Amino acid sequence: MNTKKSSLILVVASSLLGCSLKTYSSGVLPMGPDTYSVSADDLNPSTAKQAALTQAQSHCATLGKEILVTNTRDSRREARTMYDVTFRCLSKGDPELARPTYETPPDVRIEDRRR
Repeated sequence: MNTKKSSLILVVASSLLGCSLKTYSSGVLPMGPDTYSVSADDLNPSTAKQAALTQAQSHCATLGKEILVTNTRDSRREARTMYDVTFRCLSKGDPELARPTYETPPDVRIEDRRR
């Protein structure tokens, strides 16, 4: 195989690989007063998380407000990880702007519906 042909194959393969490594995002979506959501997905769970949280923080900073993350969720689909963030953009001094306590939601919920 000649050098030009192997270089072309390498460029095409790299381009296709680069497309599959891209981080995708929903962008920031409004959910209610001061409340927003953003999702990002990537092959690397850490990259998906970083992308979503960075967009959330940037959105609040653009509004001149502080971020308060109210919920996060990650899910896997095939090799990719989707990371969802629900957050609020609040003014400094807002009484709701407090240190959050995060808890992992249970994987299973058991309800007793007997009466």
